Amino acid sequence: MPQARREKSDHLIYADVVDSKSKAGVWMGERASFQEKQGRIIEALKEQTDWVEVPKAIMVIGTDPAGITVIAPNPTLPGVLVLADGGSPATTAKLQAAAEEKVRAVMGELGIAEEEAAA
Repeated sequence: MPQARREKSDHLIYADVVDSKSKAGVWMGERASFQEKQGRIIEALKEQTDWVEVPKAIMVIGTDPAGITVIAPNPTLPGVLVLADGGSPATTAKLQAAAEEKVRAVMGELGIAEEEAAA
């Protein structure tokens, strides 16, 4: 029987418990200004990628390797989500890793520190 989702006020603790933090992209420390930092990261990424606008996110379309990557601010956690899809699992993994590294590089350029993901 379906059950209602529990109310969450401890997002980062919950993310650690279910291990979603390590699967969802690049994380920054939780701060009052995390949404402003997310916006700065996305705007800087637009300068460095071929992208298509998705409201509050960007979709990167590439041919080497071929695939699509969506980079979006997480609406409730202090991080940037990176979702990739390529023609094979290996290509998808390459796209995912390349996009996460690009996000990390942009964060470094903007002086935004990354926080370790849950192990």
